[in-house]
Amino acid sequence: MATFGIESNGRLENTAVYYNGEQLAGLRQVLLNLAEDGTFDALISYRGDDGQLYTRNPFTDYLDRIRTMPPSFTEEEARSMRLLVIESDGDIEHTLVYLDDQPLDGIVQLFVNISVPESTEQPKKLFFRRQQPSVLDRAEFKAEITFREADGRLTTEPIF
Repeated sequence: MATFGIESNGRLENTAVYYNGEQLAGLRQVLLNLAEDGTFDALISYRGDDGQLYTRNPFTDYLDRIRTMPPSFTEEEARSMRLLVIESDGDIEHTLVYLDDQPLDGIVQLFVNISVPESTEQPKKLFFRRQQPSVLDRAEFKAEITFREADGRLTTEPIF
């Protein structure tokens, strides 16, 4: 069973991704879509230690040539962030979700999309801008979770 974690305060530059306790480096995209209907989409795209781009499911695939790095945050910095952890073997029935070490129940859908384009990619809107946007300007960061409340209502909340 793999453990996949995202620690963040909601800002891309203050986000770290962990796989089995090690912080990953070279990530280009993280996509998680888990739903009560059985949907279990989990993909990461990363630049490996050989310079090649890889796309893998962190719960079912071997992460070949993945790069790791020392932790980015001190314990004090980490206290101001939230930590989302998913433990799974790739089957929604064998999946546990934690937020700040608390197990989450009543999840209808969990969706995370973190995408950082390569710095050499040209943005589509560049033609209309005088200054070239930075990589962070073109990045995407969406993380939300939908719960079914006791009265049957659905509520959606940001994770970070």
